[in-house]
Amino acid sequence: MDANFETTAQCPWCWETIDLTLDPSAGEQTYVEDCSVCCRPIVVHVTWPGDEPVLTLRREGDEQWADG
Repeated sequence: MDANFETTAQCPWCWETIDLTLDPSAGEQTYVEDCSVCCRPIVVHVTWPGDEPVLTLRREGDEQWADG
């Protein structure tokens, strides 16, 4: 796998499409990233069941996950 993986997702706050850069070598991970459009915090959960990531995103402070 490449060192970084570029993908897009939809912000759960403003619903705009945002770019994400992921590190496949980190494996499954959960982290907070601010939306590049509205600057609100997004909790990003990434798994790598194969060559492509599976993303779930939610608003920081919400318990419900949304598919990215």
